[in-house]
Amino acid sequence: MKTRNLKTLAAALAVAALGSFPAAQGLRAETTLSLVYPFPDFLVYTKSCKALAEKLNAAGAGVLKVDVKPFNSIGMFEQATAIQKGVVDLSCLPAAFYARSLPENEAISTSNSGPEAVRANGGMAIIDELHQKHLNMKYLGWVDSGVKFHIYMKDAPKFTDAGLPDLKGVKMRDNPIYGAFFRALDAETHQMAATDVYPALQKGVVNASAWTSIGVKALKWDEFLRHRLDPDFYQTDISVIMNLDAWKGLDDAAKKVLQDTVIAHEISSRAAREAEAVEEKKLLESEGMTVHAVSAGDKYLETALESAYGRMKERLEKDGRPLDAAEKLRGLYQE
Repeated sequence: MKTRNLKTLAAALAVAALGSFPAAQGLRAETTLSLVYPFPDFLVYTKSCKALAEKLNAAGAGVLKVDVKPFNSIGMFEQATAIQKGVVDLSCLPAAFYARSLPENEAISTSNSGPEAVRANGGMAIIDELHQKHLNMKYLGWVDSGVKFHIYMKDAPKFTDAGLPDLKGVKMRDNPIYGAFFRALDAETHQMAATDVYPALQKGVVNASAWTSIGVKALKWDEFLRHRLDPDFYQTDISVIMNLDAWKGLDDAAKKVLQDTVIAHEISSRAAREAEAVEEKKLLESEGMTVHAVSAGDKYLETALESAYGRMKERLEKDGRPLDAAEKLRGLYQE
């Protein structure tokens, strides 16, 4: 009788354990990941990043959860280091913002291709490998691509005899994406965050800046910058990056949710941004933005590309790193 009771108790305990296992397993499996972003909340790139977080939370319910931190929780130029050190887990960050640490990122910023193509041809795999090797990061993907940059100016541009913009004396707002290009055109550059540009324009600290085809109106820079140079150059290079240790700590289900959702967002966000860029350019022109065509357009675009790759080469050589990956990436990220 005693033995039978013990067996009955053991069976009951086993059933109870089995019954509670899925819930306990679910609690163990769900992981919370922190996410920061570089731009103010009203810009489309932030809205897209938050939309990606919502998609991840929906697809990963019970597996992972993304906790979006407030704007400026970490400064835009400090976010890459924070990811590298594991202070936060994720960011939607322009690749150029940390190209000093990973010069090969210039391949993304200057690309005339897109994420689907560079996933297929192996270019993105090389970028991911470099992130893991040199930065303790997992490169999950390239979102909000396809939107190119223009130079916007307060005053009508002047041109050289060679047909290129004469930027001598022009006070350009600089940032890591296009500084080398501006300096190749002899501009006076002033690096500052996007949020500092409006007061800088008010005070005359700068009188020109580059920005994408989306956002000039949201930033209200068009109150001052009434001239635009064509053709456009480079393209948005927003990377979804993750601390590598955090990535390795995920189970396979969570990794699949992250990667699949980012890949889907690459496609949908590119289509949305391209459509928005067309509409904003139309609106700016309808409101009196004057468009100035660079007569030496091919040379202008060549200067943009070569200045960036020249900077990449200098940084790699200074760091004592080989150029082979950079040479491969140029072929894979340029159509």
